Amino acid sequence: KTGGQAVCWGYNNFGQLGDGTNTNRLTPVNVNGVSDAVAIEAGFSHACATRSSGQVVCWGANANGQLGDGTTNASATPVEVSGLGNATAISAGGSHSCAVRNSGQAVCWGYNGYGQLGDATTTDRLTPVDVQGLAGTGSISAGRSQTCAIRTNGQALCWGQGQYGQLGYGGDANRSTPVRVRTNKPTI
Repeated sequence: KTGGQAVCWGYNNFGQLGDGTNTNRLTPVNVNGVSDAVAIEAGFSHACATRSSGQVVCWGANANGQLGDGTTNASATPVEVSGLGNATAISAGGSHSCAVRNSGQAVCWGYNGYGQLGDATTTDRLTPVDVQGLAGTGSISAGRSQTCAIRTNGQALCWGQGQYGQLGYGGDANRSTPVRVRTNKPTI
């Protein structure tokens, strides 16, 4: 809302509405304790918000650590993402989350089975880890099993599941670190 109050509605089996319940809601309800939100993102069964201070909070399902609080405990109310008090962008994906620090460094946490955290592993992370080689990031978007970012110079990169070519580099292999999205320039 205009004043910063975060609101959610819909399916709530994992507490992803953040109102302290698991009750589905047909109309918006306030997210507990988030009255200073500047951005909000809904993933598959969790959600995250960035506060005006830059602190990121998440709530909902957490089987793979996508809430970033160092646990795998679901939460029907927002919990602080560990060590992330300086975010300028946030994105919630299938079972992982990502953010951009005010320094331009991209970080991700949660499920990493396809390398979608970008840390050169396929190990789930319960707290944010740096995306390798991705400084100077302007925006980030976490999908179901892949992540993409745009650097401040306009360069697009993706990582994670590549089975269907969704990483855009010209191949279909999974990548656990960012790869440049190819651009097709017309030939003259």
